[in-house]
Amino acid sequence: MTVGISQFNTVTLSPGKFHVERGYDPTVRVPDNIFKGIAFIGEVAGRDTSGRAHGDLYGTGFFVQVASPRFPHLRFAYIVTAKHVIADLKDREIYILVNDTEGGVTQLARIGPTWWLHPDDSPTSYIDVAVRQVGFQNNVDLFAVTEKDFITKEAIKTGYVALGDEVFMTGLFSPAPGTKRNMPIIRHGNVAMFPEDQIQTEFGFADAYLVEARSIGGLSGSPVFVRPPLRYGIEMPEGSTAYFDAIGKFGLLGLMHGHWDIKESKINDPQIEHDQKRGVNLGIGIVIPATKILETINQTGLAVLRKLGEENMARQNKSVPGADSIRKPESDAEKATFTKEDFEAALRQASRKKSDQI
Repeated sequence: MTVGISQFNTVTLSPGKFHVERGYDPTVRVPDNIFKGIAFIGEVAGRDTSGRAHGDLYGTGFFVQVASPRFPHLRFAYIVTAKHVIADLKDREIYILVNDTEGGVTQLARIGPTWWLHPDDSPTSYIDVAVRQVGFQNNVDLFAVTEKDFITKEAIKTGYVALGDEVFMTGLFSPAPGTKRNMPIIRHGNVAMFPEDQIQTEFGFADAYLVEARSIGGLSGSPVFVRPPLRYGIEMPEGSTAYFDAIGKFGLLGLMHGHWDIKESKINDPQIEHDQKRGVNLGIGIVIPATKILETINQTGLAVLRKLGEENMARQNKSVPGADSIRKPESDAEKATFTKEDFEAALRQASRKKSDQI
């Protein structure tokens, strides 16, 4: 009898014996659509005659999509990056570069006016996440991570994701970002630690995972994916069970915060002192858990904006399933299309303290 464990592994059983044939092992192969979900974030240095911005690129962003609980086909999209990337560019004009559907690059045009931070971010518990609403843009060729792709605390607790599992990150390689297209770099590694205590970072102590992968500056804000193996058990004639690991599906482990740089002479010291100018990369990457991204997206202010978006869609399209359950507009003003001014007014109404936004 021949059993297909996956398209790459074949197990042949005979009385008292088994034989495993392994074909090409694609563990380092990254799905093409992952590259469509990467954006480069930069500071505007100037504009060409068409008004298109150009400048220096600083970090990476990626896209997350959240389903509407009331409308099956409605999705809300967000660009996600590291808080420290946006903080470094505060009070400067930024632009977000993405690949377009024509084989070139374009700028993300339809975005909300504010970067939202995690509601619990503070000097004593640093959460390096910033998100911003993204509207539909038909000339953008992008891939978005969905909620079901997130690796949860439960997945780690139950051992679905474990130490040693393969990870990869993709994002900006500053010396060669690409000219005609965004060309993200790929870096591979393994899960190194799931710390039970907060980890020291340059910006404060943070809940984080550690991966053995050499991060670099432009990768700040990059998505970090993990591929846990799938384990199959086959009962053998003598009563024992033979286990085989096949290739699993990628999940979002979190967001790349950065790495430790220390002086070479201090590598063996028990205390770490960051030194980005003269330091040596320790080769251990700091990953902000994916759950922190969801908590940022699901905070009250953004939830209010999603509800307003649902109501606006129902007013404009009565044929959408679930539209009858939406609250009816109370005035003629509410019956109007949800404009940019409406959006910004709702944003101010839903906002938290000004210090919690960028």
